[in-house]
Amino acid sequence: MRLLYIDIDSLRPEHLGCYGYLRPTSPVIDQLAAQGVRFSNFFASDTPCVPSRAALLSARPGIHNGVVAHETTPVGSTLRYGLAERYGGAPLLTHHLAAAGFYTASVSSFADRHFAGWFHLGFREFRLPSLKGGNEDAPEVNATALPWLERHARSDRWFLHLNYWDPHTLYTEPLSYFREMARYPAPAWPDAETLRAQGALTGIRTPRTLWGSSRHEGFGRSRVPTMPDRIAHRRDFEHLISGYDGAIRYLDEQLGAVLAVLERQGVLDETAILISADHGEAFGELGQYMEHGAAIPAVHRVPLIVRWPGLTDRAAGSVRRELLLNTDLAPTLCEALGLQVPQGWLGRSFLPLLKGGELEHPRQEVVLTHGLHTRQRALFDGRFLYLRTYHPSYYRYEPRMLFDVACDPHLTRDLSRAEPERLAAMDARLSVWEREQVAASGRSDPLRDLQPYPPAGDMAAYLERLRREGRHEDARRLEAQSARLRTDYAPDDLSV
Repeated sequence: MRLLYIDIDSLRPEHLGCYGYLRPTSPVIDQLAAQGVRFSNFFASDTPCVPSRAALLSARPGIHNGVVAHETTPVGSTLRYGLAERYGGAPLLTHHLAAAGFYTASVSSFADRHFAGWFHLGFREFRLPSLKGGNEDAPEVNATALPWLERHARSDRWFLHLNYWDPHTLYTEPLSYFREMARYPAPAWPDAETLRAQGALTGIRTPRTLWGSSRHEGFGRSRVPTMPDRIAHRRDFEHLISGYDGAIRYLDEQLGAVLAVLERQGVLDETAILISADHGEAFGELGQYMEHGAAIPAVHRVPLIVRWPGLTDRAAGSVRRELLLNTDLAPTLCEALGLQVPQGWLGRSFLPLLKGGELEHPRQEVVLTHGLHTRQRALFDGRFLYLRTYHPSYYRYEPRMLFDVACDPHLTRDLSRAEPERLAAMDARLSVWEREQVAASGRSDPLRDLQPYPPAGDMAAYLERLRREGRHEDARRLEAQSARLRTDYAPDDLSV
């Protein structure tokens, strides 16, 4: 069997035609979805990039595998993986496939970008498409990927991971793709009223601080024509979203070249193709734009499309709405390949769904963890989202928030005061989950072990910046929130 896993960074499923988007961003992906099975509630257990891929390959969430943040944090970014895991029942998916005789290969700059050396483990061949650290465009990835496929496509039992970055900022597609998307109406939300209200928000990648204090400060339309300097009006948002959508269309076209090689080699109908992402992208939710910085559906929900000849044929074109996690993918692949599922994996196989069947015990809710821009954990039952913030960083987020995602998909109305009983019940269930996971792992919760973010000096500098910009009231409110960190935001004790 041949397996091709297409890993697209920052791809929000709602911006694909097969997920209902009205702009023509994804004709190639849409065609694959029509031939396979599409999943509408597939979530990364942990975000952003590093925690998500750690969960995917380990089939364990970050509270178990230890990765809940990026390499910028000394604690919380190191994978708990050694001889005990590899040989004791919890190997990485790549190690497991290689041991079963699959030739495992990756074309990706992910490990280089994030200093995530563990990501190489289990790959018999690892190729860097460039030394741009994830800033290469899809043709640069294909310059390495297509020759690999020309050489290996007809071989049997290979697993190839292809990693594309185009929907991740910066949006550097040719301007023709940006202009093509701009010909079509942009999403109606956020409207002008929402943007006015968000003008007082603090934090990185908010409308008035779009480029924040990150390494990209000073970027904007003058440096990247597809991206605005700030979001003060609807036309700024439309400019931004056309840049994002244009990047997706540019990438989608390049995927057509990948399929063309498989077809030319005569193996397209003998290759299982999976398309997914490490995380989605917020475009206004909780005031964040072009960012993956919170434990919310806009960030954690990712696409999953599986076209597996001989397996998904009966279910071709179907849509599954069960709650699934990216930790579930590894055991599903193993069952589909007839391999034993390691006993230490915590994901659950959803193989019956690929065949058009049902799960015996479907999930009723999922837990989502984010540990970079904020320190958050959420409980989502398919409708209500309970969001607990352990550290809000530069954002003004309450310690506990509740949203009805079905009625309020953009999270504009916090129901914590209107529904205190539901809030308390979901808070209790999340606490039980945390205690059970810590007890099972025998180790502390890495989210609680993270150092305070941002450091006191950085927060002081940010407050001073707000005052220089004349935003004294915004600075006062953020300063008042910071004073509450040791009380209102203090997490419960989770002693091992």
